[in-house]
Amino acid sequence: MLISPPTGWKPPGKTLIIATLQRSGSTLLCEKMRSTGVLGDPKEYFNREEKTPTVERCTRIAASATPNGVAATKLFPSHFYELSRDIRHTEWFPDPGWIYLERRDRLGQAISWAKASQDGAWTSKTAAVKKAEYSAYGIDFALAQIAIGTGRWNSFFARAGIEPLRLFYEDTLDDFDSVSPHIGLLAGLDAPVPREGKLSLRRQRNEQSDEWRRRFLAECDPDDFDRPIVRLRKRRRSKWIFWRKWFRG
Repeated sequence: MLISPPTGWKPPGKTLIIATLQRSGSTLLCEKMRSTGVLGDPKEYFNREEKTPTVERCTRIAASATPNGVAATKLFPSHFYELSRDIRHTEWFPDPGWIYLERRDRLGQAISWAKASQDGAWTSKTAAVKKAEYSAYGIDFALAQIAIGTGRWNSFFARAGIEPLRLFYEDTLDDFDSVSPHIGLLAGLDAPVPREGKLSLRRQRNEQSDEWRRRFLAECDPDDFDRPIVRLRKRRRSKWIFWRKWFRG
């Protein structure tokens, strides 16, 4: 049975939901939004590695609202699938504003995903736990998951009649102050959004990323149309579980 909000539940004045996938630059976007002081405190509140009840997660989101009443959270498809088994999000957070964040450079996203799945360095603040080794399979699996995840989000938006604010990582990276007014409009702000504040995150792309790209493209068969999807199907029952941890639901 789905859990309804308790009596007296007060949702934020406005909730922003960042719909995205791994390695899309979403952590950086969250930090930039947070630094303005008026766009909520977006985090991965529904991270499945934390064994926190869904209701408690919703309470944390509401409590994180900035003084102007704006709260924000980040969702991956797997997060949305899990929370939908417990609650109707529109009961807890009525009329949310949706931000859809993606990367133009899909191969770069896949390489970053394949690296982080091995070394554990999901942000620039996290130290690697081991050295990442080049794997064409890993990059192919990441490409397949990006294709599937992108399809899941766009199918949801189409079914729900939602037209999200569509942003690209590359634009938020280089000129967030040109993007933030659109987020402010989505949040219903009357005043301009302040310029982004001091950030602690940095880009993680390095020479290893570039070398993996060169090697992957050199090995790629331009006549092989859907190798990532085919590999995903063939290895679903294998011991190589890269995809299992990050693609559930």
